Order: sequence, then structure tokens, then C-alpha cells
Amino acid sequence: MDHGDGNNKFRCSMKMLFNWDYTNLCIVFSWWKVSGVPLLLFSCLMVGLIGVFYEFLKFLSRKYDDKIYESCYRQISNNEEESPSNLENRVVRLTRSQQLIRSFIYAIQAFISFFIMLIFMTYNGYLMISVITGAGIGFFFFGKKTVSNKEDEDRVVNCH
Repeated sequence: MDHGDGNNKFRCSMKMLFNWDYTNLCIVFSWWKVSGVPLLLFSCLMVGLIGVFYEFLKFLSRKYDDKIYESCYRQISNNEEESPSNLENRVVRLTRSQQLIRSFIYAIQAFISFFIMLIFMTYNGYLMISVITGAGIGFFFFGKKTVSNKEDEDRVVNCH
């Protein structure tokens, strides 16, 4: 299936099977065209960086949640009536601004995750490897706090 952009010299090729072909490859948009090896390498680098950025946003979200929790925990721990065991099980109530910031970060994460899914659905092996490599590098640098004794949602692989 070809998706032309009006230019007869370059027509976007949409392959529906796994492939290693980079001729006439368009990535998500008709203007993101790959017409040779240099552009393929540049595109793979950009796709990998998108994967790293996605993991950074997950890290940023966790850090912001930790900041909110620690701030609340400090306020509660100053109250001498609470026992230490009660502090750990306490529910933290968020302000509107905190929830707005968390929602904004989540919305960006969801957008990028679906964008990555669309890149992966080009079925191009080079781009698939770039997505996986970027996610792995990002997780290496930003996934340091994902190991815990409780069920951890951060370790689940999904679109968002």
C-alpha cells in the first residue's frame, strides 16, 4: 500500500510485514522520509532518543510522586500522636495543582507511548531495534527505583 504525498519522485511505502527495507520509508508523518542510509541512521538515533525520553518521563513522574509523598510524610511525622507504622499506610491527598502536574506528565507519557507504537508498527527492523535500544538505555539510566517488594507497575511493558 503506497501513501503518496503528491511527489512522484518519493512515495511513502507502508509495508504490513516485518522488513529491513528503508527505501521510500516514511516514519509516522509524510514529511519524515528516509531516502538513504544517512537519514536512516539519523532517524534511528531520533527514535532511540524518543525511547530514552519516555523512560525519563516515567522517572520524572516517580520523582514528583516521591516529592509529594515525602512532603506529606514530613508534615505527618511532626505530629507526635502518630505511630511510625501508621505513617507508612496513610493515604496522601493531592492538591489540584499537584494532580494537574501529574496529569500533564501522564498525558505526555501516553502521547509518546502511542507515538512509539506507531513507529514500531512500521514493521521496519531498524526502527524496531531503535525503539527497544532507546527503551533499554533509558531504563538503564532512569529505571533505578523500579525494584520493590510490592507489586510494581513501572516494570510492566505496555503502550502507556
